[in-house]
Amino acid sequence: MAPAPTRRQWGLVVGIAAYVLVVGSGTTALAVSGADVVAVSVLGAVATAGLVAFLAHTLGHQSASLRRVAADTAVVVDANPEHRLGSAGSEELESLVTQINRLADLRESAECGAAEQAEAARRDIESERNRLAALMAQLSVAVVVCNSEGRILLYNQEALSVAGDTTTVGLGRSVFALVDRGLVVHAQERIDEGTDSVYTATTLRGDRLFRVRMAPVREHRTGTADLGAGFVLVLEDLTREVRAVDERERVLRELTQATRASLGSIRAAVESVLEFPEQTGDERRRFLEIAQEEADRLGKRVDELATESAGRGGYGLLAEMAGDDLLGILCSRLAATGTRCTVGSPSSDDVWLRVDGHAVARAVVHLTIRLQQTHGVEDVVLRLTAAGPHAQVDAQWRGSAPVAAVLDAWLDEPLEEGGTSTARDVAERHGAEIWCGDVDAESAYLRMLIPLATGVEGVAASRTAHVEVDSRPEFYDFDLFTAVAEPSDLADRRLDEASFTVFDTETTGLDPVGGDRVISIGAVRVVNGRVLRHETFERLVQPERSVPVASTAIHGITPEMLEGQPTIEEVLPAFARFAEDTVLVGHNVSFDLQFLKLAEPGVGVRLSQPALDTLLLHAALNPDGDEHSLEAIADRLGVSVVGRHTALGDALVTAEVFVGLVAMLRGRGVETLGDALGLARRTYQARVDQRLYGP
Repeated sequence: MAPAPTRRQWGLVVGIAAYVLVVGSGTTALAVSGADVVAVSVLGAVATAGLVAFLAHTLGHQSASLRRVAADTAVVVDANPEHRLGSAGSEELESLVTQINRLADLRESAECGAAEQAEAARRDIESERNRLAALMAQLSVAVVVCNSEGRILLYNQEALSVAGDTTTVGLGRSVFALVDRGLVVHAQERIDEGTDSVYTATTLRGDRLFRVRMAPVREHRTGTADLGAGFVLVLEDLTREVRAVDERERVLRELTQATRASLGSIRAAVESVLEFPEQTGDERRRFLEIAQEEADRLGKRVDELATESAGRGGYGLLAEMAGDDLLGILCSRLAATGTRCTVGSPSSDDVWLRVDGHAVARAVVHLTIRLQQTHGVEDVVLRLTAAGPHAQVDAQWRGSAPVAAVLDAWLDEPLEEGGTSTARDVAERHGAEIWCGDVDAESAYLRMLIPLATGVEGVAASRTAHVEVDSRPEFYDFDLFTAVAEPSDLADRRLDEASFTVFDTETTGLDPVGGDRVISIGAVRVVNGRVLRHETFERLVQPERSVPVASTAIHGITPEMLEGQPTIEEVLPAFARFAEDTVLVGHNVSFDLQFLKLAEPGVGVRLSQPALDTLLLHAALNPDGDEHSLEAIADRLGVSVVGRHTALGDALVTAEVFVGLVAMLRGRGVETLGDALGLARRTYQARVDQRLYGP
């Protein structure tokens, strides 16, 4: 049995019938009255146009309602299961909306049951995660785990301390901003030479010396061979140990000086007693008392220094080091003595040594000071080259070389007054040779020949480091283990594989061309579909102009809050580093970018990466909607709005909205960055955006 017609359908039938009746009656009346044929035709055309307009309006309204229903259904399916469809306007669509909402309720109920089962499993995983997180937090060394592409997928708080900020260390970022690429490549080659080995080296970062240990992360799959999934880096700051070595040398020097003085007094007293036997008893007693006092003083001083030096034994700092790092240490130490130092060619790239960089630097500095004192050397050129199985470290100057006997005497002198270690000791410990010679009639050199690093050290801890793929510490994303290499064309990069920087600005006003300036920048990173709330960027910016009261009423930033804050010349480069290798995202992002791009020429940086606009993406996904504000989109997607009209607060809300929009884009078959950019550009809002802000 056919369903009864709806009121809308009856209305349509009645309207058409009325049209036929009116047109027919009018045409008949005109024909009977003998009216002109043209008049009759005009009446018919007008009536037909009215009918077409009526039908077009009715069908257009129905089509727009259907599109809105489809867009709201996509929100429920792809982004916010708690969203429900509102009134559709027509009787037919109201029935459809009711059934869609019923399906959404059933789906939510089913998901709740599955969620309860998943929650039990999650609690077990969470306990493992918390144990590992607690362990990672207590480590006093920096730990960074990377995939095979060098992208960071785990790190601890100490790694942030080493880096100094999150512009260097963060999930999905390249580890080569923290350690030199050459060190990692060299370590990988050395690991490949052995079996399940751990590679150890030292490297220089700024004025701090680090010991780096690198171990492979391997996956074990049933029936397959081990596959290299990435590597673990452990960075240990040796700066304090180096200072401890210096302190130990100081203690030994003071002990030597104290011993020398006291022994001299004791010797003098004993010699007086022995050489003058005719002394009276009181005189002999006085000399013996002097000897006893000095012996007591010496014993007390030895006890004090023994207590002070407890725990300050020698440190084994011998480890592999890149030639560039050794030259960096030498230049730094020589500059501290007033010697002007430059590094000459050839390059020391790919030259690796096994050295105690601190000890070698002390030896070279000692010999250079002697050259200053005896030969007036104030400028040296350092070179490091491979020479067969050795590395040749040269310090060259204009002038003549000391004779061999003088150099031998320098080699046997303590490196510091009262110390015990000599340059010859350093050379012998390294299996090195040191000599001087003339380059030509006008210049000379001091040369240290050090064996190159060879072989892979077998250490007790050389078993392969394994990372449990289900363990999740505080800063982690093990899904990056399976990340593929990034394509050279950004347009081909999948949205679920790209890294994003979602940002927002607060400004003094709305007219960047007219003189308004940025006063705050906030940003957060989105990696692997997750908003990394611990990897944020937030800076106040001194605009060097007044802040209108009307603007302060919106964002709450007062002129007093901006006093002493850095200018855009300092903040924009820091933001560019934070956003490096990511896609920019913002809400009405062209507005924010126009402020930043106007500042780029004076700052010397350029934000060249592509940008996605959540406003345009939402407009593309919901073309019949008339509300694309951040609050409206957040409400549809079930995102809580907190901290609105602060740069970081808006960036966090926009990031959550963006994650939801990406899920909806996938439901529409939009997979790549190029697809998303193309979809956004085709919207009406994008054309308006183009007129307002230009390219």
